[in-house]
Amino acid sequence: MDDLLIRGGRVLDGTGAPGREADVVIAGARITEIAPGSTRTAKREIDARGQVVAPGFIDIHTHSDYTLPLNPRAESKIRQGVTTEVVGNCGFPSRRRCPAPRRCSRNTSPPAPLGCR
Repeated sequence: MDDLLIRGGRVLDGTGAPGREADVVIAGARITEIAPGSTRTAKREIDARGQVVAPGFIDIHTHSDYTLPLNPRAESKIRQGVTTEVVGNCGFPSRRRCPAPRRCSRNTSPPAPLGCR
């Protein structure tokens, strides 16, 4: 018995091909089958009719190095399907050096207040 079966979703496979209706079967951490009308069974089934099933998205330019310390669960990214992020590509450090710590709060996002650069 497989772990997860996602039934009847419109599968977008990331190749640029048009979406197709299919079932996605997962065992462990691996996709074992993508086919319409699978007869396999699984411990958990998700009815994806009318939904899109797609691989996780890679966000190649983010500023999450500032926000992840404040919100490590990154719910907004997960809800958008982002599973991998590339950070630090603007050359800014993830932590600012602040000569006046009381003027800099953890909740300050770039650009930092004067004196906190």
